[in-house]
Amino acid sequence: MNGQITYLNAGSGNEQTMTEPAQSDASKSDASNTIEKVRELLYGEAMRSQGRRHEDLREAVTDLEQRMVQRFNEMQKSIDALALSLRMEQSNAVRAIGGAVTEMGRQISALADRNP
Repeated sequence: MNGQITYLNAGSGNEQTMTEPAQSDASKSDASNTIEKVRELLYGEAMRSQGRRHEDLREAVTDLEQRMVQRFNEMQKSIDALALSLRMEQSNAVRAIGGAVTEMGRQISALADRNP
């Protein structure tokens, strides 16, 4: 608004223009402070409560993330240990099978030598 108010006089066709008193920066600041105080009274506790809940959720998510990373690392170590164990068992099984085949070959050779 430009600080002017225009009034029409009914039936006369005359217009009267009056200038509003300009608000000073101090009065604007007082109005702004008053509005902020009213907002604080009406919504302050709810905003603080929401802020606390938001922060609690953020901490819970961070804690959960840390626990998940720790659990993942533990699972990875467990998988690595199982893989090593399986490789060792496989190697031992292959050696055992190789030994059994070699022994069967000796026995077959011995039987073949006995029965010409």
